[in-house]
Amino acid sequence: MGSHPSTVQRVLAHLLEQDRPVTRPEIAAALELSRPTVFTAIERLETLNLLEPVGPLNGRPGRSAMLYDVGRIVGLLGAIDIGGSNVRVAVADARGRLLREDRRPTAAGGGEPIVKQVAEMLTSLLDAEASALRGVAVSVPGVVGADDSTVHFASNIDQFTPFDFRSPLVAELDAPVTLENNVNLASIAEQWQGSGRDLRTFAVVAIGAGVGVGVVHDGRIMRGAHRAAGEVAFLPPHAGGRPDTATHDEAGGLSLLEKAGRRRDWDGRPPATVEELFERAAAGVEPAQKLVEEECQRVAALVAAVCAVIDPETIIMTGGVGANEQLIKRVRDLTTEMTVFPPAVVRSDLGERASLLGAVRLASMVAKRELVDSMAN
Repeated sequence: MGSHPSTVQRVLAHLLEQDRPVTRPEIAAALELSRPTVFTAIERLETLNLLEPVGPLNGRPGRSAMLYDVGRIVGLLGAIDIGGSNVRVAVADARGRLLREDRRPTAAGGGEPIVKQVAEMLTSLLDAEASALRGVAVSVPGVVGADDSTVHFASNIDQFTPFDFRSPLVAELDAPVTLENNVNLASIAEQWQGSGRDLRTFAVVAIGAGVGVGVVHDGRIMRGAHRAAGEVAFLPPHAGGRPDTATHDEAGGLSLLEKAGRRRDWDGRPPATVEELFERAAAGVEPAQKLVEEECQRVAALVAAVCAVIDPETIIMTGGVGANEQLIKRVRDLTTEMTVFPPAVVRSDLGERASLLGAVRLASMVAKRELVDSMAN
């Protein structure tokens, strides 16, 4: 039987979704295709160097079948997570399997120095393999504009005006670059290999330097008409209606520390970190307890607003502030009081790496789609 592009596309798509090398009979069985049809498709993929034999399948009776894996020509993927405190960079294969990873404090000064920093980090991780970079996905702490390049409202990295993150990264890395909001990517990661794997409708509430919500509704990321779905920092009440986009998010860690610094009732210096603030609250220090309770009330109000709109099965809490067990327990209790159909409120299993993993997943999905589409010609 002869092959045709759709069969080749199906075989390649199947191989890209596997987490290990597979045999031709396994591919045929999984796709419900005849072995001759699969064998012809594999021959074409081998000719294009998109597929290569990696050795026989051992340990089974009878003749050993050859194992096939995606070829090295497919290339590597880059993933970048830009956060208010740290930037994380990773290199993965086309399937999304992490190969190398790095983390550093976020460069000061906004978008321009941060772009330079992450480009240098990724180039260093790639080393001599830079020419094999197929694509890069970038997690950004703001709203990605309709041009897919400009990021708005990235105050948590001291970028208070719209900034084009994509163009300079394309120039520095010489590879396609895809931008996505950081909490949307955290939601993609939770759906991929976290607490959202078995859920259809859930929300990720991320509270770190700033605050944001990622919504998965009926299995799909909700972005909104202006790609600003989940920007809960803009919820009322705000004097004059529209919030000041040049200030830090009200419920975020930076704002919380600013409030702690303005208080004059500390016995000694105010807490230097959010972790220290929560530790003092747990120890019974009154000003810390007041600040933490106010924060829990703010977060619970955000969660209640999300519940009223999308009715999620689960709220997944994450971020340097959001993952705090003391906060989660109190928010869970308050949400039960505030909502008609209280969701489960759980701590993320992926933690602070969720957005980076989401970037890996996005880069992998984009690369797979482009590879499979290229086989139509």
